Amino acid sequence: MSTSRLAIRLYTYRGYSAPWRVSIMLKLKQLHYQSFFVNLPKGEQLSNMYSQINPLQIVPTLEINGELLHESMAIAEYLEEEFPRNKLFPKSPLEKSIVRSMCETVNSGIHPYHASRLYRYIHNYVNDINRQEISEPFLERGFTALNTLVEKHGGDYAFGNQVTIADAFIYPAFRGDDVSYLVSVDKYPALKRVVENLDKLPEFAYEHPDSQG
Repeated sequence: MSTSRLAIRLYTYRGYSAPWRVSIMLKLKQLHYQSFFVNLPKGEQLSNMYSQINPLQIVPTLEINGELLHESMAIAEYLEEEFPRNKLFPKSPLEKSIVRSMCETVNSGIHPYHASRLYRYIHNYVNDINRQEISEPFLERGFTALNTLVEKHGGDYAFGNQVTIADAFIYPAFRGDDVSYLVSVDKYPALKRVVENLDKLPEFAYEHPDSQG
């Protein structure tokens, strides 16, 4: 697909870790895009308009020339196949599987346990809940597993010395506004090294409401 004719819009929310992954991917692929900020605290994701864009009523959604893509891992694989420059995945099937396992550890073993919608739902039934107390054991298990993977396979970045899709998942898992107050990277030495190296890369910069790729 010719990048000169692309109209790319990312439905996102400032500092939220899941759409931040996609923002990083787009920047690594050097794809120009516009950010459309969905105000999650005000419930804009629940509107009829956004429900037609994403039936799950979550972010991210990536719109490319009118086609709507959901779920950050599916978006990553689409971008890799459609725009092969600046590879996000390693070449060999084994290495791809290792990198995917890092991504899925974030996706399945970490993200669900700090997701705001989960705690909003619980709050309907339990008035006095300590979000950090509930999430901490699950987050610790997920980050410990992730740290072990990065210890084994990492270098400057999560997988060796080249930035991969795993870095796009790991970095927001520590720096995102929705999770950074719940976990400290200092507890996980291998992840700390990677995150501090990624801090230096412009593609991983915090996305403000008035910014775009």
